[in-house]
Amino acid sequence: GFSEAAVRLPSAFAGAALVAWTARFGAELGGPPVGVAAAVLLGTMPSLFDHSRVARPDVLLTLLLSVALGLAFRWWRDESPAAATGALAVLGLATLAKGPVAPALFALTVAAFLCWERSLGRLRRLFTPAGVFLALGLGLGWYGVALAGWGAAFVREHLVGRYLGNLVGGFGTVDYTPAPRPLAYHLAFYPTHLLASALPWTPFTAAALWRLGRAGGLRDPRARFLLCWAAAPVVAFTPAATKLRHYLLPSLPPLALLTAPAVIALLETSARHLERGLALRTAGLLLGTAALAAGGWFLADGWALLSRSDRSTLEALLPLLAGRPGAMAAAAVGFALGIAVVVARRRPWPALVGLVVAGTAAWMIVGAPAVERTLARRDSLRPFARAIAARYPAPAPIAFYGRPVRAVVVYLGRHARTLDERPGAITAGLPVVAEEEAYGRLAADHVVGAPLLSAEGRLGNRRRGRLVLAEGTVP
Repeated sequence: GFSEAAVRLPSAFAGAALVAWTARFGAELGGPPVGVAAAVLLGTMPSLFDHSRVARPDVLLTLLLSVALGLAFRWWRDESPAAATGALAVLGLATLAKGPVAPALFALTVAAFLCWERSLGRLRRLFTPAGVFLALGLGLGWYGVALAGWGAAFVREHLVGRYLGNLVGGFGTVDYTPAPRPLAYHLAFYPTHLLASALPWTPFTAAALWRLGRAGGLRDPRARFLLCWAAAPVVAFTPAATKLRHYLLPSLPPLALLTAPAVIALLETSARHLERGLALRTAGLLLGTAALAAGGWFLADGWALLSRSDRSTLEALLPLLAGRPGAMAAAAVGFALGIAVVVARRRPWPALVGLVVAGTAAWMIVGAPAVERTLARRDSLRPFARAIAARYPAPAPIAFYGRPVRAVVVYLGRHARTLDERPGAITAGLPVVAEEEAYGRLAADHVVGAPLLSAEGRLGNRRRGRLVLAEGTVP
């Protein structure tokens, strides 16, 4: 039935399964230590943790796409028709999870990798008859059902409104209209946000790529495949008008797999064997990046440089920090002690990696839930929905005027009708939920009465607004 847990659990299970699959695939590529390290890296990326706790299909898509790509690499390496069939079957499931995103990323990754390996002629062997049948049946079957049931409305609302609306922006069923942005913004959005999404392991990933290039590792098909995989979301989504950071989730598993061997090498390197030049270059890179970030922050309006969601998170985080000076002091002391341990040890890398893992785990266990609770108190529409459910117990009908708000439907715990924007569908006594502007028009036309309840919160991915509950007055 309807419940918050029911819509969150699939994403949580998908996140756990993704970490486990990364361990298995990493062991297949580089041995058990690489698999374990990659799983630890991926599991301690707050970006994955945060999205594994929300009711969205993106983590499930990432899991299924990762499995499909892993099987595709096995097909290329072993020339296995069974692996090819499995890859296409899982790709069909990924398409079922979130439409054409999975086929686009799969095609980009495989095509780029085969071109890099100069084996594009092998591509046709990937499409086994059984695999094609399963991919089309699983991935497109529900499109056929939807077209049969809704016809032109499905094409208008979903295919054109959602997909084309996201690509071009400003129309369709998207819940916000992107503001005009310069070309540099579109070109830099996903590369820069990919660096943030891979935190806290971004510096280690940079070191891993430098190590690969220096040692000639970029000639290794495994590294080439992972690089193509990590770059595919950036290439695929950069042309789109709509920019959302969770589109980068499919890049996180390959980044973890690329970084794991370098982390293992660091754990096995003592301080006296560390190349002085590498240490100086790494320190210079980190300090230079920090200086540029600080300079940009102070020379411009720092808040304006952040995305809307980043500003929202900081607005929730700052009061938590300001109201808990003891916790801030304890965290600072713990961090200082950790740095002291790292410096004092003759083999500092295990201590440094352990400090990063412990700090990230502490954030995910304590910090992230605290921020989420603050955001929920400010943005959640749960109290509003629960108040409606208490006022009109089941089986009393409840209707949305205009586009329904999914969070309210979930918290209501039962079905709610959608009236689109048809005032004539409102009957006397019918409880109607509408956005504030739409309610104003209905009230001015005497279609609904005085507001009974209202609340402000998040209505979609980015958009905030106020909802109003009123009863129909038309006889």
